[in-house]
Amino acid sequence: MNMKAGLYKYLLYGCVVWGVLFGFLQYTSEYHFYLIEQQQLFLWDRYYWLEELVVPGGIATLLAEFLVQFFLLPYAGAAITALLLTSAGIGTALLLKKIVSANRLFLLSLLPVVSLLLIHLDFNYRVSGTAGYLLLLVALNLTVRIHRYGMRLLTAGILAVLLFYVAGPVFLLFAGMMFLYECCNRTPRGYAMLLICAEVFLLGIWVVSLSRIGEFKFIFLPDGYYHPKLDPKPVLYFAWLALPILLLLAFGIRNRKGLSGKMVWVSAGAQLLLVAGLAGWGIRTYGDARSSRVKKLDYYVRTEQWDLILKECEGELSNYLYMCYLNMALAQKGELGNRMFAYDQRGASGLIVPWNKTHTVSILLSDLYFVVGDIGLAQQMAFEAYVGSSGKGNPRMLQRLVETNLIYGEYRVAEKYIALLEKSWGYARWAQEKRGFLYHDEAVANDSVLWKKRRDLPKENFLSQIYGVTEDLFRLAENNPSNRTAIEYAGALYLLNKEHMPFIELLETYYGTEVLPELPLHFQEAVVSFWENEPARWDDFGVSTPVRQRFVEFKKQVLANRHNSGALPNLLRRSYGNTYWFYFMFK
Repeated sequence: MNMKAGLYKYLLYGCVVWGVLFGFLQYTSEYHFYLIEQQQLFLWDRYYWLEELVVPGGIATLLAEFLVQFFLLPYAGAAITALLLTSAGIGTALLLKKIVSANRLFLLSLLPVVSLLLIHLDFNYRVSGTAGYLLLLVALNLTVRIHRYGMRLLTAGILAVLLFYVAGPVFLLFAGMMFLYECCNRTPRGYAMLLICAEVFLLGIWVVSLSRIGEFKFIFLPDGYYHPKLDPKPVLYFAWLALPILLLLAFGIRNRKGLSGKMVWVSAGAQLLLVAGLAGWGIRTYGDARSSRVKKLDYYVRTEQWDLILKECEGELSNYLYMCYLNMALAQKGELGNRMFAYDQRGASGLIVPWNKTHTVSILLSDLYFVVGDIGLAQQMAFEAYVGSSGKGNPRMLQRLVETNLIYGEYRVAEKYIALLEKSWGYARWAQEKRGFLYHDEAVANDSVLWKKRRDLPKENFLSQIYGVTEDLFRLAENNPSNRTAIEYAGALYLLNKEHMPFIELLETYYGTEVLPELPLHFQEAVVSFWENEPARWDDFGVSTPVRQRFVEFKKQVLANRHNSGALPNLLRRSYGNTYWFYFMFK
């Protein structure tokens, strides 16, 4: 009966914890998991597996990458992560129950859960760290339940080596926990457990000496579960510190008289407050709320939900990345020249954000250049993003490399990338569809996207942006006059920089040609602004009657309130905040 009651207790505990974690993660981090899935590409390929299996911790890595591939699905990321964290809580609770029979620290078993939750919010953390932590808890629970010390010592020695191979750095935490357990348990000859500590240190030194792993911190510390080129935040170590602290606390109260009556509830309430307080502080301190919008916008681009990008970017924008996503969505919808100033623009960097060699910006620029039609730079940025991912490559950028090589007619290169994607779970069908374009120019010509982008290719090779980004955009427009996006991007760059003369030269060169048969709305507004007192020039560039009338009304408002310059921007914003005139005067 007691055993059945205990089982129900842990089932209830698991369901409640999982439900809370799932709800929190799905609500706050839905797009975080989509981004995590893009950090690595799990392949159903024996050579890929063998490459992982020869590295310490490779099995945990494979297990984690197997799970992460399903983050592609809605709700899966939150559900799987919540399950991993809940399992860590149950494993910790079972370990404490072995020490404190009354299990008076039941709720404190959530400390490792909270600690792991906080580091999961960092997209540079690898899920293999949590997989390894669960294997550590399994090893600890098995070992401490062996009654004979000699057998326990032997088992600990074997499991330490297995953990080193299977899970990586957690083998050191296991050895330290077992030594601490024997010391707190006052086991005769418990100091012999130091042999296990010596064993793991020698094992780690040996592996580093063989250059299998470059640095000791990747062998002995949780740094091995973090992006190798970045310094981790302190939260990475919280889960490793939580276990020995809980072990010491459990032994500290083991022989004390049990609580009864109201004190049981007081103790439970205090534990819950401690856990909740740590969670609240940790989320505020280590949460990645600042990047949540970028993650959402990145997902919308990947799934081509352009209208949702526009909706997300309404109101004030404080980041050039947001503006870059916004303008890319407008360009994709063919509305850049007509609607860009309906949104918060802050300069040319919001149109084409400068490349800073980071993974996120490389992906964004690859998408942007692909939309504009600069296939060479789209391919370059895709390659930069692919090799710069923290895992085994970015599947979306691999798709981009397939597309760009099909556009170039480099079918052998495209076939190599297609073969990789065909070994994945989430992208195999897409890759098989693209295989139909290999060595088949007619099929490419019948595809609206690939053929349009192939028409954007320059007639002659040249170094990208050697004469500036606008010169490249002019080349794209001239190569494919139907590509209005390129010429609108060039004009938008001039307008955002308030460069009048280059913009006038653009109009005089391209207006009335196939490239620019008529001016978009904001280009017309710029014409009126530049030649305010020369209506004849308005006729030359086909400025519409509504634009002319609106400018007259705008000018009247400016003149009527010219003595109240401080309030003028707010007075004009409601009626004219979506015009180039407002941007030119006040931004």
